Amino acid sequence: MSAHTSNPEQPRPPSGFSPFIRHAASILAMVVFITIGLLFLWEMKTLILVIFLAILLSIFLRWLTDHLQQRTPLKGLWALFTVVIALLAITAGAGWLMAPAIATQVEAIREMIPQALNELQTWVAQTSAGPRIFAELGDLDPARFLTNEVLGQLGGAFAGGINFLTNAALVFVVGVYLAIDPETYKRGLIHLIPRHYRPRAEIILDVCTHQMIWWLLGRLLAMAAVAVIVAIGLWALGIPLPFTLGLIAGLFSFVPILGSIVSFLPAALVALLIGPEFILWAGLVFLGAQAIEGNLLTPLVQKRFVSLPHALTLISQVIGGILFGLVGVTVATPLAVLLMALVNMIYVEDILGDTTPYSDLVEKLHAL
Repeated sequence: MSAHTSNPEQPRPPSGFSPFIRHAASILAMVVFITIGLLFLWEMKTLILVIFLAILLSIFLRWLTDHLQQRTPLKGLWALFTVVIALLAITAGAGWLMAPAIATQVEAIREMIPQALNELQTWVAQTSAGPRIFAELGDLDPARFLTNEVLGQLGGAFAGGINFLTNAALVFVVGVYLAIDPETYKRGLIHLIPRHYRPRAEIILDVCTHQMIWWLLGRLLAMAAVAVIVAIGLWALGIPLPFTLGLIAGLFSFVPILGSIVSFLPAALVALLIGPEFILWAGLVFLGAQAIEGNLLTPLVQKRFVSLPHALTLISQVIGGILFGLVGVTVATPLAVLLMALVNMIYVEDILGDTTPYSDLVEKLHAL
């Protein structure tokens, strides 16, 4: 054999870097890429939350469209178009009928606030802790709240309102487009997942969609019930502006727990105009509305999906508020419902091999 013949088993010369250095460099590069990705997601957090709301809207529109197609000859885009037009007509009609009365009552509430603050000041002054409270805070003079600093913040509030309307329009447009052909986006998402896990991923997506639609239907039912109960209860007590306060309570009930607490504040101020004891009666009305919603209506909906424990609901809202502000509080609960489903099905069931309530839910969905 020629001396110039190369040996195929001859080892390659060393690259100059030890395996430890190459491994450390790989880990460092991974950490850098993950950090950049997290920073990008943080900068885009508002847009991501808006897109999540659009997905939630599209799921609701698709659910309505599917039911309309099952019960009428309308199919495809015509069914979706009918659903969207019907929802817009209902919203516009309700606004046209209720807006004048609501505007009048909101203006009345605004005019009542100074009087309510004076009543609160008088009531607090009669308590043993009143002098110490006023020593710390000073008098509750309404004129103190109309300082240049507060008035200057009105411009920021106006800009925030414009931003809210812009985001609402984006949610509506994106939600409608997603509802037109959701299977296209679902297939695209499935193709990003390894081939061996795709059948399971489709099941997980179906469960997540089921969770979202029934959580949303449950919230809408709770909002309507709370609005009616609070309005009737405040009207029976003789508290002014009961229907506007009931509407506020219903709208804020979209956010469980915290929404109910915040919606009680304007009702308490208005109740104070009649007497301090009416704050207690108004509080009982709100507690009764929450009891009926939590013990009668919510269990009916919970039969259709896996609900979120109350402690996790409150924790998710606090975290969402700290990280993302008002929008975070709004979407915290549905996001927590979604994350709980993903953790249970991917980690607890697929990795740990344990069973969860979602296993029974999958069987029920397959039986439909």
